[in-house]
Amino acid sequence: MRGPLKVATFNCVSLIARKRKQWLLNLLLKERVDIAFLQETKLSGEKHNEDMLSFFERHFLFVYSKAVGYSAGTAFLLRKDKGFQIAPEWETDQSGRICSIDVIHDDALVKLVAVHAPNEAADRKDFFKNLRQYLDTPCPTILAGDFNCVLSGKDSSNGLLSDSSRVELRKLLRDYDLHDATESISAAVPGFTHWQASSHARIDRVYVSSELEASLDGYEALPVAFSDHALVIVRLGKHTKSRRYRSDWKNWKMNDSLTEDEELNNKIKDLITQAAGLQHVDATSWEQMKISLKMEIIQHSQMKARERKKDRSSLTRCLKRLIEEENVSPGLFTEDIRNCKERLLAIMEKDYEGAMIRSRVLSVEKDEVPGKIFKTKERQRAQFNKISQLQVGPETVSEQAAIEQALHMAFEKLLGVDSFQDGELLQSFLEQMPSIPADVREAINEDITEAEVASTIKELSPRKSPGVDGLGAAFYKKFADLLVPLLCRVFSDILARDLLPPSMRQAMVVLIPKKRSPHSCPSVEDFRPISILTTDYKILAKILAKRLDRGIRCVVGDHQAYGIRGRSIQDNLHMMRVMCEDALVEGSPLAALQVDLSKAFDRVSHWFLFRLLDHCGIGETLGRYVRICYKDISTNIKVNGGLTKPIPVRSSVRQGCPMSPVLFSLYLEPLCRRIINDSAIRGFNWAPSLLKVLAYADDLTLLCSSRSEVELALKHVSDFCSVSGARLNEKKSTGAWLGAWDARPESFLGISWSCAVTNYLGISLAPECLRTGDSGIHMKSLHAKAQDWYGRYLSFFNRSRVCNSVFFPTVWYAAQAMPCKLIDVQKVNRFCAVYIWDSKFERMRRSNLFLCREKGGLGLVNVELKLQVQRFIFFRSQRNEHLRKAIQKHGGKCTAQWMPVPNEWSEGVCTLKFYKEIGRALKTFHAMFSNEYLAKVKYRRLYWDALELLTPVPIYRANLRDTSSSVFKRLSFYPVKTGTKDFFFKFHTEVLPVKNWLAKKGFFVPWSTNCALCPYEEDMRHVFFDCTNAQLFWAQLRQTLQVQLYPEWESCKFLEFGNGTNRSCLETLALLGLHAIWRSRTDHLLVAVGGKPAWRHFVNDFQYVSSVLSAREWTGYDDWKAFQKRLSWPSF
Repeated sequence: MRGPLKVATFNCVSLIARKRKQWLLNLLLKERVDIAFLQETKLSGEKHNEDMLSFFERHFLFVYSKAVGYSAGTAFLLRKDKGFQIAPEWETDQSGRICSIDVIHDDALVKLVAVHAPNEAADRKDFFKNLRQYLDTPCPTILAGDFNCVLSGKDSSNGLLSDSSRVELRKLLRDYDLHDATESISAAVPGFTHWQASSHARIDRVYVSSELEASLDGYEALPVAFSDHALVIVRLGKHTKSRRYRSDWKNWKMNDSLTEDEELNNKIKDLITQAAGLQHVDATSWEQMKISLKMEIIQHSQMKARERKKDRSSLTRCLKRLIEEENVSPGLFTEDIRNCKERLLAIMEKDYEGAMIRSRVLSVEKDEVPGKIFKTKERQRAQFNKISQLQVGPETVSEQAAIEQALHMAFEKLLGVDSFQDGELLQSFLEQMPSIPADVREAINEDITEAEVASTIKELSPRKSPGVDGLGAAFYKKFADLLVPLLCRVFSDILARDLLPPSMRQAMVVLIPKKRSPHSCPSVEDFRPISILTTDYKILAKILAKRLDRGIRCVVGDHQAYGIRGRSIQDNLHMMRVMCEDALVEGSPLAALQVDLSKAFDRVSHWFLFRLLDHCGIGETLGRYVRICYKDISTNIKVNGGLTKPIPVRSSVRQGCPMSPVLFSLYLEPLCRRIINDSAIRGFNWAPSLLKVLAYADDLTLLCSSRSEVELALKHVSDFCSVSGARLNEKKSTGAWLGAWDARPESFLGISWSCAVTNYLGISLAPECLRTGDSGIHMKSLHAKAQDWYGRYLSFFNRSRVCNSVFFPTVWYAAQAMPCKLIDVQKVNRFCAVYIWDSKFERMRRSNLFLCREKGGLGLVNVELKLQVQRFIFFRSQRNEHLRKAIQKHGGKCTAQWMPVPNEWSEGVCTLKFYKEIGRALKTFHAMFSNEYLAKVKYRRLYWDALELLTPVPIYRANLRDTSSSVFKRLSFYPVKTGTKDFFFKFHTEVLPVKNWLAKKGFFVPWSTNCALCPYEEDMRHVFFDCTNAQLFWAQLRQTLQVQLYPEWESCKFLEFGNGTNRSCLETLALLGLHAIWRSRTDHLLVAVGGKPAWRHFVNDFQYVSSVLSAREWTGYDDWKAFQKRLSWPSF
């Protein structure tokens, strides 16, 4: 929306009296206001409207919402000489507190919403919830008015008082990407807009979308004599220079959606085929082909962007013209305006798809419609990653150039030097390492095959950032058949040339902030560098990583759980927990030293790593490939959108490279084996074996039983650092004196020590946690993770998927290894149920949600049962001698029935909470199943069988012919809106708020439970089948579409209509019909403004389905074209 424009909001108290109209007109003309949002107009009738129109018609266009009761009405005044075009169908609410219009100005469509919020907090909360429907639009929005509340203590002379509506307003602003104009302009504080006795506040505010925020250019709050509210004015129209990056297309990334463009696909196939036809396909021709592809895709994208811009402009002009004609002939072009506006808004929605990707927020693969909340998420992510200042020594720099230079110098010093130190000390470390068996060495040094390349491409993760060439995983997956033979030949040529192609040698580093205080100034140490590499390099590196894993697992011991397939971080967590438990129960002294290696991945010496690979006998071919991947490589650091100069990389295993986990595990192994083989270090002595080291990546824990052992272990660490490039960070290294010690110094050898392991791999192993289970469930982490998923329009099925794939793993990590409080487990189940229903009121028994979809549930994880299954499987499948011994020693009577306790441990044993949970799980499942079943059953099967036994058949399926059905699975494939799917879930589970259901749940139902349309009790069968409204609708549907659709209760519950080719069509029609009947009834009961009959709702949804079907081919919808013709919609 270009300007300059002056936008004002004003609570005018009343506009009935002519003199007040004159005062307002004088004020607006004096301040040259172009758009005025008015509240409390008190205009309640047509006579008032006519008076306003005649009074302001010379200067302003007038649109208003009638005053009802205490609302006093809202209105707009728009300057005529500014060329505004108002869409004829504006929106108001029942109370007159909201007025919403669509305006075209300077070929831009903008939504204007004027509000006057209620005085009472409870009413205001409901008001803000209702306001959402008026803001749900992809076009830029201006929301202004009297909000009757403040969001910050500085905006009120009485401070921030308790107000339940404040949270709802904040959610509203977040979900619809709205920004306070005052804060965006940094206006003076306090800037009160309402004065009442001694209570002053800034309750009159203007909010704008992010698209308009950059054009804000001024703010004023002018006191007015004829109102106790100020005239609040903001100016729009500031000219801002768009930022230009120093390099063209260096940050370019191919949009994954382009792989669905057939025209572009044909061009790409031609280029790939042309490259494959060359006599010699090598790394050089591969690079040239990628450059040609990049230019072709860029040109095609620019062409499509110009076409979209042209379509948008033409639709805007068409809409403007239609509105002009509608003003001349009211009602003649209403439908055309509606259709034109829908097409224009559909184009605008595309902008949020990009924001959805750039925000890096996890999203479900299907059904989630990109909305304005992703603009908010994108802005929050950019703000979080932005480096506005940097601590460099004693100084703080804030200029972009200075920050880039400081980071460049720091990483050049870190990555640009490789240590070279040969001699006896290096040889002593290498001698600790065994060799890879000959048969394994031979297998991992074979030539790379096309089958390996093809399987690796299939395994590529989607939505990962591509490297400098911009070609992501979606591109390689789409054209895998053509690219696999090419890549196989390119990889062979790389080995022959002994050098990677230029693009595969370049990386782009993004700096991920570590946890830090939001008020502190970060230093270089506070960022984790992640390398963004090209996808073709990742394919090669993944192939090499699989081969390295096969070889290196033979030389890296079980103490290292990182980077080796089949090993888990949970193994180390259980082992550390067992040692802490033993120290707690037995009191045996144990020193656990958690060593921190500064920038461990970045300081890996290439020279040391290659010597280690040669010593272990990795093989000539694989060894050469690894060397090539680290030969003559460089990186650029991305800082606030810009790139630093290239930095040569002579050390480090790049975080982001598929080979780095397994290579780093090998790199650290000489140190681990040096300590393990030192007989002077006894470690954790649990006869007949000793445990001295636990490692997960660079989280290295050394276990000692005396102070002298600690000194010796640190000496080994120091020696390792001198030959490998590593550096010990004494400030971040910590130790714990576990068990009985004669003295427990807080500082020893320059390292801080405590009496408990309070943070091991993110989990507290303090004694009170082992006894009570305080650290088993992290509710704070769960609430933090959920923030990204609030305010997003997801179906019940997708909400369940979010709970299972996002929320559950958040708490499951610690819960697997630590005891858990039962109340915390129940809180997690409650949290997920509340999220699914989007309400603290659960509409049905929670256990129904745990059932699989075939049984009528959502498949939500039952955390309590999942924990019991995990404890049982942990006990049954345990092969680790340390953990089996721990179960025997600490399990006591809880596990003695299934694992006998030796006589020396039978007396005085203290059963800890974790083992009580194991015993409880054993009793539960032995009471439910036979020993033969439990001896063989797999994890997943045990969970679902136990859930089915523990959960009764839901009431909504108890009296039907079959308790199993695929209706929910089929529902996910129907081409209908998300709201329709949610409706059917409520319909199927019989939780729709009909009067009969509300009365049974204890809600107050005024008058009676009879239907509002006919004198019979309103239950679900009546609403959808027996009510006059329903019968007339189904009859009209059968007559209009000429289809034999006679719905019955059970056929609708399971959506079973017809057979053969027309089944999907009939099921979709029935689904749309049921939803249309319900929406019509809701409109009637709520006296909704713009309420529609069932048939109108059905036709609108039918049109939506037709548009979805026209976008691509759907099987089973061959008869839909005939239905379209009978409804007179264009066929597809």
